[in-house]
Amino acid sequence: MTTCEQERRLLDSIDEAELVRLLQRLVRANSENPTGDESAVAAVVAEELEAAGIPTRLQPVEERRANVIAELPGRRKAKLLFNGHMDTVPAGDQALWRSDPWGADLRDGNLYGLGSADMKAGVAAMLIAVQALHRCGADFERGLLFTAVVDEEVGFKGTTALIESGLLADCEMACVSEPTSLRIGNRLKGALEFSARTFGRSAHTGIAFAGDNAIYKMGRYLEKLRVYNDSLAKRMDEPELKHPTVNAGKLTGGVGVTLVPDRCELEFDRQVLPGESMDEAEREIRELTNAFSRETGIEVELTLRQRFANWTVADDAPIVTSLANALEDLYDHRPPQFTGFNGYAEVELLASAGIPSVLFGPGSLDVAHAPNEFVPIREVVEASRAYALWAYRYMTSNG
Repeated sequence: MTTCEQERRLLDSIDEAELVRLLQRLVRANSENPTGDESAVAAVVAEELEAAGIPTRLQPVEERRANVIAELPGRRKAKLLFNGHMDTVPAGDQALWRSDPWGADLRDGNLYGLGSADMKAGVAAMLIAVQALHRCGADFERGLLFTAVVDEEVGFKGTTALIESGLLADCEMACVSEPTSLRIGNRLKGALEFSARTFGRSAHTGIAFAGDNAIYKMGRYLEKLRVYNDSLAKRMDEPELKHPTVNAGKLTGGVGVTLVPDRCELEFDRQVLPGESMDEAEREIRELTNAFSRETGIEVELTLRQRFANWTVADDAPIVTSLANALEDLYDHRPPQFTGFNGYAEVELLASAGIPSVLFGPGSLDVAHAPNEFVPIREVVEASRAYALWAYRYMTSNG
């Protein structure tokens, strides 16, 4: 059998009905995070792999939280990593959903449900590709490692555990199946997450003039951040990622209307585009805060809570060109599209661990983390075929 015939047979073995069945099982398994319990999804993933005869194991991360790991070995130690997360954000107000968030309903060629796009469709597409590769009977030169991980939506604990365990030491390349609408994601925003506190003096509202209102103080600091945010919009205009931003996300303070609040806390972030310096962005926030305190006499206690690095991979990097070549062959020689990714993703963790990485998956980030999330079935099938062809060429190459 020629290589072209083997590839055609591999692609033909990916069955849409099986993909839909699996994706429905995954969506119907609740894995909201928080609270942080992916065990129902992990059970489905492990069961599907083991039913196909693929050796599977669990890596405990926390109570009721374990990564699912499966490997197709090759003659060499080198591997391609397929990585996808099993958790979802909470469903939120279910009254805003037109159907059950865990119903996995099919309508107009789409599958609806919480986590359908972000990113149980990607997990399903990768898993079906792994099964197809296992069945094809090829003599693999290199291996494939499939990991379905916990806690991407909150703390990246699943992928961090993989890296720290050394299980990824032989991985030469990695793909994270975030929803990119079947475009190659090669750019990622970074983020600096801050908390800021202002302080005042409590008093009864009847003698509010005797107090010192910490919320009013924070209001003045918020205005400083708003002006800075407006200035960021003029710095650059990247096609998908647009421009850097500051977002005031959460404000807390005070006890009730009868008391002058003596403290107020703001949580905000600074989005950092590829090409910007993370250190410079942090310096700007600190200098802005110090200047505000000098100008107003208002003390602001600023704390950097989390730092997610920005990331990019060159268009001509081997991982990008190998995936692009597979996509071009699948799409009748139409050049693949590239995109930036407007969200956090574990691709940066993997790249920082020395594994060249890329984002590619079905569905759109535009509908993620929102009521009535959905994924087009056509994209799930095409993604699975792309994963299978790309991995097959990597695994059988003698180069």
